[in-house]
Amino acid sequence: MSKQFEKLLAFHCSPALFGIKPSNLMNVSLKDFPNIDSLIEELNNSFSKVSFELMKITKTSALILVYKKTKLSNAIFKKDNYDYLLSNGYPENKELNSYLNLLKERLKTSDFPHEIGVFLGYDLDDIKEYKSGNKNCLLVGYWKVFSKKEEKEKIFDQYTRCKNIVSSLLNKGYNLNAIA
Repeated sequence: MSKQFEKLLAFHCSPALFGIKPSNLMNVSLKDFPNIDSLIEELNNSFSKVSFELMKITKTSALILVYKKTKLSNAIFKKDNYDYLLSNGYPENKELNSYLNLLKERLKTSDFPHEIGVFLGYDLDDIKEYKSGNKNCLLVGYWKVFSKKEEKEKIFDQYTRCKNIVSSLLNKGYNLNAIA
């Protein structure tokens, strides 16, 4: 894995790599990384506890989901999130791959279907408020916040601190696989 890609991964996905967030999305340029399929395969072979899934590819970019299976499954199949996903056409089974495959299908017709927030660990109330068109958010951070502002500020701070620590270690010469 190139240092350039490693730094991008650390910057965009540290919270998922270290299990404090169910998943992160990373959009990469195919101009910079033309062999994205082989890079994804290399990542999946290198990281034993983290998965990398190519969610969408266009002529110019690739959207990659980075996650730990247990953490993502826990987020998706948490009662309220699961019920929300069911109401949005997801299957009644609790198979992570079928949920990821349906999300991939939806990404073909929409840049970001609202339910993607469940996969990314966003607060369900915030997802619903955003989907309803509410413009009165209390905070814009890793997502738009409509409730529990102070609680989410702490979460956002945790994500940022994780990203900064990992980036600092990379700058000191460590590689991402050794850190994770």
